Amino acid sequence: MTGRPHAGRLLLPRAIVALAILMLLVPSWIAVAQATTYGGVTFPNGDLSFADRVVSFVPASCADSAYSDPSAALGPPDCSKTDVCNGCNGCGTCATALGFRLSSLDDRGSLVLEFVDNVLTNVSGDDLYVYITNGRACDVAISQDGNTFVHVGTVSGYPGAIDIAPYASSGETFRFVRLTDVPADEDHSPCPGPSIDAVGAMGEARQVSQQGQAFGSLQLLPAGGLSLFGGAPPQDLLIILDTSSSMAETFENATKIDVAKQVLEEVVTDLPDNMKVGLRIFGGCDVSRLIRPISALDKAALKTQIQGIETGGPTPIAYALEQAKADFADFSGTKLILLVSDGMETCKGNPVAAAKALLAAGYKLRIDVVGFDVAGQPQARDQLKEIAQATNGEYYSAQSSAELRAALQTSITITYKVYDAQGQEVFSGQVGQPGPQLPPGTYRVVLDTPTPVTVESVVVQPGQTTQIEVNRSNGTYTTSVK
Repeated sequence: MTGRPHAGRLLLPRAIVALAILMLLVPSWIAVAQATTYGGVTFPNGDLSFADRVVSFVPASCADSAYSDPSAALGPPDCSKTDVCNGCNGCGTCATALGFRLSSLDDRGSLVLEFVDNVLTNVSGDDLYVYITNGRACDVAISQDGNTFVHVGTVSGYPGAIDIAPYASSGETFRFVRLTDVPADEDHSPCPGPSIDAVGAMGEARQVSQQGQAFGSLQLLPAGGLSLFGGAPPQDLLIILDTSSSMAETFENATKIDVAKQVLEEVVTDLPDNMKVGLRIFGGCDVSRLIRPISALDKAALKTQIQGIETGGPTPIAYALEQAKADFADFSGTKLILLVSDGMETCKGNPVAAAKALLAAGYKLRIDVVGFDVAGQPQARDQLKEIAQATNGEYYSAQSSAELRAALQTSITITYKVYDAQGQEVFSGQVGQPGPQLPPGTYRVVLDTPTPVTVESVVVQPGQTTQIEVNRSNGTYTTSVK
């Protein structure tokens, strides 16, 4: 996927609209910025200086739902009267409580925000201000593209200030800020961890209308099963591949294992660069090897390790899942196990119980399962489905190399294409990633799922946001346009 507008569309009209993921509010016009002061800090660009969009939100433990609305962190500060925070002990629905991590198995509270009508740049003095209502500290990271983040410090206060000069070159602009809790206390208030009221940047304002025409937006919004990851791919991925002796059987003029290896290499090529990925194989009772621990993605090294895989032995699915518990022990992000097998458990283990045990251990994960060439094995198919269902994962049937490729790619992330009224492709990208710039008009959006889903007559109007809500359940995808 290129993630860029088609070259043939460079001469499109200049009134454009943004295709974005999750909640997006784009003003249809920009007034002249009026300087405003909040908490003793004056922002020359006024209320345009503050974050506009929630990209993702993963609350940690213990925060009451009333204090866990991520949209409360958008816009200018609204929790203060003469610099004194409203609410008991700094708690209020005017802010977003991140919570705090109870153990190493728990997710850290994380909130990613985007500046839409302004950017963060290195100016003289402090550049970024985080308004925290309850005095707790949070870690701060910034990003240009929403994928690669740079940690710039830890702040507390109303506001806490950061100078990004040590981390930004002259002229660099940043649109994304990630805030995470600092798990150093056990706060039992209704809004534990840092409670975020607003995030402001001292960078330049952006023009969001041209020649009198308003901007609109087209938004692809994952929900239901996809909302678990906020539209983004999982942070930590473990591929578990069946290498039992049956994988040496002939398939499509090769062997199953050769087909699986080739497809895996192709899928690795398209994985997001910021993902942490591991690979475990199994073949032989009580035999399972972690041939690549979960770590920063090194595509070349991972492909080399895939090429060296060999087959042999029975099928210990339960044992492989039991070993996965240790594989994830040092990671607190969102987790996905992608299990590929051409048969059922043959080593007297209980793979469904092993899957449930991972959840019982405190891991927040799902297991997606690909039944590879199991159409003629109803018992194997049913067992593999049960493994997926035990963790609210998805089951995919793959009876060809093309179906295997589609299943693996869709499990990790959903890609899509956008076509204009003339049928020309104007954009291709991934759900959860920044989208294209498009003129107002009528479009067709095609999701690259195992059975492609087409959304016809998607109308983008100036000054409005069009949302496509995508739901996935039991391998079936439904959409609704809002």
